[in-house]
Amino acid sequence: MRTGLSTTLAGLILLGHATAQAQDAPPPPPPSETAPAQTDQSTTNVTVTGKKPQNRIDRQVYDNKDQIDSTSGTAADALSKVPSVNVDTQGNVTLRGNSNVQVYIDGKPSAMMQGDNRAGALQSMASSDIDSIEVMTNPGAAFSSEGSGGIINLVMRKNRKPGNTGAINANVGEDRYNAAITGARNAGKYTISGGLNVRHDTRPGNSGSVLQRLDSDGNVVSRTDQVGQTNGTNDNVSGNAGYDYTISDKDSVGVQVNASHRENDSTSDSTYAIYDPAGAALSRYDRHSVSEGQRDETGLGLRWDHTGNLAGETLKTDLRLSRSIGGSTSNSQNVYSLGGTNSTDVRTNNSDTRNAVLSVDYNRPIGQALLTTGVQITRDDNRFNNVATGAGSAGLSNIFAYEQTISAAYVTWQQGLGEKWTVQGGLRAEALDLDTDAVSSNTTSHIAYTKLSPSAFATYALSDTQKVRFSYSHRLQRPNPQDLNPFRVYQDPTNVSQGNSALKPQETDSFEAGYEVTGKFNYQLRGYYRKTTDTITSYSYFEPATTPGGSPILVTTKRNFGDGEAGGLEFNLQGKLTPKLNINANGNLAYNKLTTDIGGTQDGSTLSGRIMLDYAATLKDRIQLMYFSSGKQLTGQGYRAPFSSGNLSYRHQYTPKAALVVNVQDPFHSGKFKQITDTSTVYSESYGSRQGPTIMIGLSYTLGGSSSTQQQNPWDGQRRGPGGGGWGGPGGGPGGPM
Repeated sequence: MRTGLSTTLAGLILLGHATAQAQDAPPPPPPSETAPAQTDQSTTNVTVTGKKPQNRIDRQVYDNKDQIDSTSGTAADALSKVPSVNVDTQGNVTLRGNSNVQVYIDGKPSAMMQGDNRAGALQSMASSDIDSIEVMTNPGAAFSSEGSGGIINLVMRKNRKPGNTGAINANVGEDRYNAAITGARNAGKYTISGGLNVRHDTRPGNSGSVLQRLDSDGNVVSRTDQVGQTNGTNDNVSGNAGYDYTISDKDSVGVQVNASHRENDSTSDSTYAIYDPAGAALSRYDRHSVSEGQRDETGLGLRWDHTGNLAGETLKTDLRLSRSIGGSTSNSQNVYSLGGTNSTDVRTNNSDTRNAVLSVDYNRPIGQALLTTGVQITRDDNRFNNVATGAGSAGLSNIFAYEQTISAAYVTWQQGLGEKWTVQGGLRAEALDLDTDAVSSNTTSHIAYTKLSPSAFATYALSDTQKVRFSYSHRLQRPNPQDLNPFRVYQDPTNVSQGNSALKPQETDSFEAGYEVTGKFNYQLRGYYRKTTDTITSYSYFEPATTPGGSPILVTTKRNFGDGEAGGLEFNLQGKLTPKLNINANGNLAYNKLTTDIGGTQDGSTLSGRIMLDYAATLKDRIQLMYFSSGKQLTGQGYRAPFSSGNLSYRHQYTPKAALVVNVQDPFHSGKFKQITDTSTVYSESYGSRQGPTIMIGLSYTLGGSSSTQQQNPWDGQRRGPGGGGWGGPGGGPGGPM
């Protein structure tokens, strides 16, 4: 597999990450007395760590460039620092504790961020490629209604400064390293840019589970215990390139390409023990597994932007094509010390996912109002091929295909009412056409429906420093491809997953109200409430063992079960505790209620929070400490236990262009997870942890551009200029010192 990696490395030098312009919020109307509208539509980005998050009418924007560890971390690390967002040890993303969240790249969906691909992509994508992160808890009609939890948009770096710029970053730690080189040339009418990233990472960890089968009286019929260790190695090479050309003062075009190749190799050793109701061992065996996997991801973006005769009038046409193809093979040996016969099994899982998005967006000021309208066509073409041989392989070989087209049209109207109010209303219509094909059983299905999703926003300026906000949106959570796959997919010797082709979309009405204050300390207080129908939840049940001496198999599938409610109170605080010490704190006190046909009513409150301290010890030395904790999450048949993690970073600026960076991930060794399933027939606990604190030491050097001293001391109370810098912005070239 190393040969494939080196071949890809050589071929990626001329390729690039899609840096197409994000689907921005509508631009501000012409200068007028409706100042609130212009404030809401500002494109200023600010750092998460202490500067005021720039609230636009439908989102918050957080700068990623000033994070010290952005030169060595991943996209998952970057997301972990954003208020309201958490990423667990397995790469799963939640927004306010809700896992039904969409992750976009430059305002559009991508194959690499779909389904099971997303966790691996976020854990391999370089944080240094990300300019800013946009969080939309209530997205407007200009965005897809998909994702009941909201949308997280990764805005990739772009070059805006004339001349030649670039940067080199290299980091090394125990059994891990990464390096990146980026460059750009902006010469009048054209900009050409590109970059190359290489990453090697190891992920050792421990895991365990207790699985009990219960009778109708709640007595234990059988119990299976498992403990194990896993050591995984991830290698990733990614490249990106972009070309933008200004045809005239009204027209510009651009093309962007990106490609990545990642390899995942792992070994695991586990011990399984099966007991009868009295606690006597029925069988015991050791399982040794060797897994190899690889995945190739490519993307192409084409855009044309046209500026009309009216100030603020624009027409944007955007085409994105992306593909993610790859799979893994696991070869396992089961050696029995009690009650069974030695055996082997081989599991191979391959998938090919393709995504195409064509969008046309038009903005036109009408008096003191702004009309935005557009159309979008999204096409997904996915295929999954699972092959199983050896022990326990019955029913695990299958082929499943999935084709989906969503045709959407939207309109929004934004207007200032007097000097205090700014309002925006929108409506989005989405028509879905879905075909599934269970190839192995020659079973097909067709689903078609149209959904309307309204949205509304309002802001009221109480004073120059105080503002209140209100928002509403109707959201959908459509089943992902694997949720519809009726075939079984192997997870481990005691667990399989199975989709449900009869799933309906989950629908959510989301309401929010907020109060904001700016000053020496900036803070926001938000209340929110969500009502969900046709909730998609997991459902688990037992089936008898498939081999002599084996344990019963736990089958986990998805169903539409009942209704859900969620509400909470969230706060954000940013400011200077001292001239050198800055704080960013975020907290969320949430209440969740889930009513299902099988689990009855689950409800409870949970508290999540994050704190980040940034200390400028000297003009050349800076320290950041971040720690977050996520509360309990209900699952319908149980819950995910609270989890937490942290990060400690230090930076020393040797020269205006060269810096030393030291980063400690999970310094308190708190990156652990635990999940409970508790029903009348099933009780299980699954838990695990990753390797303890890991240290990375690196060097960062800026090529061209201005010095980066200002960027290393961002706590001077000055806000960044429009556009937030990006490639060639304040502080130097692309990927410069951070």
